[in-house]
Amino acid sequence: EEGGTRVPLSRVQRGVARAVQLSHQGIPAAYTVVRMDLGPALAYAAALTRTVRRPVGLAELFVREVALLHGDFPRFFASVNGTTATLADAPHIGVTVDLGEGLYVPCVRDAADRTTAEIATQLMKFRIAATNGSFRERDLVGANFTVTLHTDADVVLAVPFVLPGTVCALAVTSPADGSPANIGLAYDHRLINGRDASLFLHALKTSMERLA
Repeated sequence: EEGGTRVPLSRVQRGVARAVQLSHQGIPAAYTVVRMDLGPALAYAAALTRTVRRPVGLAELFVREVALLHGDFPRFFASVNGTTATLADAPHIGVTVDLGEGLYVPCVRDAADRTTAEIATQLMKFRIAATNGSFRERDLVGANFTVTLHTDADVVLAVPFVLPGTVCALAVTSPADGSPANIGLAYDHRLINGRDASLFLHALKTSMERLA
């Protein structure tokens, strides 16, 4: 073709492309967003960072608080196959990691049984693996809920895609000016309705805003 240079996609980006295509082809996703005051949570994270001596931020807090909702909202951690839903025995939370070397979604297994410090240690290892491409295959499979991070200062809203094999993806933003953050949930409308999504988000809002 004239007028352009053909550039091959990286191996990681080819994987992202396949997941996005499958998501858009097979998952009728809807989206709901709520505003959360994350000021107290950020202060809590900063204090915990000093205590546990490893980085704690919104990623670590959201992974744990989402996982703790598994018992009350089991369908949000399920998978759908035709007219049947399979409920998960435990919450395994995928977290987006993109440090410039490609987008990865490693999985924090049994996240509800882990302390925030343990989750912080796991995510720190994932970030290191993302920089040098040292993820193991088992690190990147098994998630039944995804937390997507969009914490650049000027990002106020993001709409994630729902990964194949899951029914939910939570988009986390963090405005630098301290204003309430828009936290959005993309969900598979075959299993979850708008009222359910609203109840889940309000439960998450309550737990996040109570962190102190």
